[in-house]
Amino acid sequence: MQRHDMLKGLKMLVAAALALAVSGAAVAQMGQQPGAMEREFMEIQQRLAQIQQQAVENNPELREQADALEDLVTDKMREAGYDPGAIMEDLLAAQARMEEARTDAERREILESREVREAQRDLQEAQQAAMRDPEVQAAQQALEEDMLDAMRREDPQTDRLLERMQEIQEQVQPGMR
Repeated sequence: MQRHDMLKGLKMLVAAALALAVSGAAVAQMGQQPGAMEREFMEIQQRLAQIQQQAVENNPELREQADALEDLVTDKMREAGYDPGAIMEDLLAAQARMEEARTDAERREILESREVREAQRDLQEAQQAAMRDPEVQAAQQALEEDMLDAMRREDPQTDRLLERMQEIQEQVQPGMR
């Protein structure tokens, strides 16, 4: 049971790290845009994260629902032949090495290493395999809807913030939609 709890914690850390990487890529692409748009995007992203955090704190059933989804995804990954625990351990080891790296060049070398690329590829393939499962799709959809409802209760501006964030992304990446 202790290993199961550790894996759940690892999944959350890696998910957060991946979210930061995706955010960083979006912001990097915005480097060509005016600084005001970049700042607005990051401010909206931060505000939405705060609203989501408050929604989870005030609705413990959302955490339970998210945990159940994580367990389901992990089970579906295993059923598809992947070892999510080993993948997470590889990614966390790389994250630890990146934190110890002294230069951007060292961090880039770690990110571009064969083992990190393979772990990222394996994680992506495992997630895709799990996400093709109708049970996972239904659970994810339900969590997203429940989370949005809770966020709207926390802050009625949630939809406006999401729309503005999407507008900024479309301006930066016109071919995305």
